[in-house]
Amino acid sequence: MKLDGKSLEIHRRHLLAGGLAAGALAAAPGLRGARAQGGTLLRVAANTNPSTLDPVTGRSGGDHQFLYPLYDTLIRWKPETMEPIPGLAKEWSYPDDTTLVLELREGLTFHDGTALDAAAVKAHLDRARSAETSNIKVDLSSVEEVEATGPTTVTLKLTAPDRSLPLILTDRAGMVVSPTAVEANGGSVDRNPVGAGAFRYVEWQDMQIVAYARFDDFWEEGLPRVDRLNMAIIPEVTTGVRSVIAGQNDVVVTVPAVQKVLLDRAPDVTVHAEPSLYLHMIYMDFSKPPFDDIRVRRAMNLAIDREAFVKAAMGGLGEPATTLYPKAYWAHDDGLEDILAYDPDRARALIKETGVEQVEFTAVAYQDQAAIQRREVLMSMWDKVGIKANVTTTTVAEGSQKFFFEKSVNSFFAAITARPDPSMVPNIIFGKDSSYNGGRQAIPGMDDAIAESRVGTTQAARKEALSQVQRIALEQAVFVPLLFEVFIVGVSDRFTGYRPNLLGRPRYEHVGPAAS
Repeated sequence: MKLDGKSLEIHRRHLLAGGLAAGALAAAPGLRGARAQGGTLLRVAANTNPSTLDPVTGRSGGDHQFLYPLYDTLIRWKPETMEPIPGLAKEWSYPDDTTLVLELREGLTFHDGTALDAAAVKAHLDRARSAETSNIKVDLSSVEEVEATGPTTVTLKLTAPDRSLPLILTDRAGMVVSPTAVEANGGSVDRNPVGAGAFRYVEWQDMQIVAYARFDDFWEEGLPRVDRLNMAIIPEVTTGVRSVIAGQNDVVVTVPAVQKVLLDRAPDVTVHAEPSLYLHMIYMDFSKPPFDDIRVRRAMNLAIDREAFVKAAMGGLGEPATTLYPKAYWAHDDGLEDILAYDPDRARALIKETGVEQVEFTAVAYQDQAAIQRREVLMSMWDKVGIKANVTTTTVAEGSQKFFFEKSVNSFFAAITARPDPSMVPNIIFGKDSSYNGGRQAIPGMDDAIAESRVGTTQAARKEALSQVQRIALEQAVFVPLLFEVFIVGVSDRFTGYRPNLLGRPRYEHVGPAAS
């Protein structure tokens, strides 16, 4: 895999087999097969329940798979390269270093029939920047003011140069929500989502299904390629895998490496095993014991043999992570790899320096089989150096609530889903004002380094600043990087058009029935 600032060549593996018979029960009651009453139906086995269907208030990286059908973004990214390309905005420009101008497409509408114009985009961005319930304020921290400078022209005035904004606007911040719907629902569309995506909302039954229907007025001709989209909530991915093999669903996402062999053997299923920026990691609340002691945080990291961890927990599929970015990504810095590299003797010595024989901490972790296996491997390694984890399993949304918001546990065994621009990840994890900063406190030098990483107009300048960001995080040991995931998706051969992407975030507007 080779990446640079303008091109990212990914050598993909598409493991193909023959054709799957249609006709099993669909995931939702009353919906059968690929061709159902009301048009063509695509059935997806999703691995988590969304935390919300509002991109502004969401708090789980797993939400994106549910948000993309509902909300088109101001700017999009190329799946293979992550380069920004036109979306709702047909073009954008920087007339000067502190001004970004977006020119929207004409005639855009939301699912509720209201106009998606410059005024609507301004209302959305202002809400994302300032609403008390917004969890993406940090993404737009460089924006001082948003102006509707024409019917379809939006001007962002910045506090400082920020070249990361175009890719930031491919993420939650660019998922424009109908301001009419926001007002009608008391400031929240968590359960009443209205966007301008390829699909409109039908229903959400917690822990069961999120259902969508085609948006007939979607601006991009020929999309979506199906009439209905059902996303069945199946937290146990083994069950999701078997549902696709049996024909009960058409797509299964986020397949654990240990389950890939089942899909490989299935006739008529295409398996996509793609490298991604998705980072498995452990969040720590470093504002209170035991993680307010840097010796404990370092010992947590030094005790982990990441090569052995990937082999034992992921069947060897994945890249051991000792920094924020994988080796082939342009923002990776080889010179940082040894800071938290495996050194169990040093880990033991650090624990002894704290004056106790064993350090204990509390944690929440995901409850699926793959997460349990990862946790058991880690706990075995920590036990050898005098660290004990007391872990409670929970759902993604509940775990996020307990750690990030209730702050009732010391740590969270989770991940940071990939972001389109490399500055977004450290900003989300380490930024002083970010809800994902477990300690909710400033890390010396971090905010300035993050700001510098968004200023550079060349890749070289940005990489130098991103290296400093990573060095601070690693030397302060304010997180525990584990591995970069290979994103595995199984798709029934009755459908074509699935496009893998480096973010490991599935999208479905291009997926449609295969030619018979």
